[in-house]
This record gives sequence, C-alpha cells and structure tokens, in this order.
Amino acid sequence: MFTARAIMTNHVVTITPDRSIQAAIEILLSQRISGLPVTNSDGQLVGIVTEFALLAIAYDEKARQECISKHMTTEVFSVEANAPINKVADLCLVHRVRRVPVLEGGRLIGMISRRDVLKALYEAQAPICTA
Repeated sequence: MFTARAIMTNHVVTITPDRSIQAAIEILLSQRISGLPVTNSDGQLVGIVTEFALLAIAYDEKARQECISKHMTTEVFSVEANAPINKVADLCLVHRVRRVPVLEGGRLIGMISRRDVLKALYEAQAPICTA
C-alpha cells in the first residue's frame, strides 16, 4: 500500500499568518489552487485558508486587509509522511476535506488532494473487466 509520501505533491505554496487576506486571494488565483496552508517561520503548519472561506469575505474591502490569522482554520486534519493512503482517503471522506497536509516532525512537507488519492488507488488496481 502506498504511503502519503509516495503520492504527495512536494512543492507546496504556503502563506504566513501575518499576511493579508488580499495576499492570500492573489496567491490562490495566480497559482490556480483552492487551499493555502498557513505556516510559521519554522515551517510548522498552523492553519489553512481555503477559497471557500475567502469567498465569504472577499467582497468586504476592510476584511481583505485583515491578517490571515483572523480567518484561517486552525483545526486542520493532517497525516504523517509514512501514513497509509487509506488513512488519507478516510480523512477526505469522513471530514469532507479536499486536501490533506503531510507532516514530518511537525513541519509541512507536502499536500495530498482527493484527486491524488483517487489516482493512486485507480492506478494500483488491476483491470476488473476485459471487453
């Protein structure tokens, strides 16, 4: 069975909690991503901000100048790098999350999307039907 490390995306775009909502929106749009992990100066995961959360406040010019720390989700479901892929799939299904941060020693080292899990599971299966 695959581990989180085997299927994670290594290059993760992050933001620090002191940056503005405006900066987060610009990063999400320019990078074409739907979620942005929030890390401290040591690379520790401290939260996540999603396009859904940003959409709820994007129309408010005052809120767009506020810090990410005020609007990020701090209760983030994550896995260690050696976690089996089924644990990642369970988190996606049970908690309806779109992405799961991968940690090693508390530091963010990768991200796994639902699509990454589906692709890995699909490619691991032998064809069932031959037609």
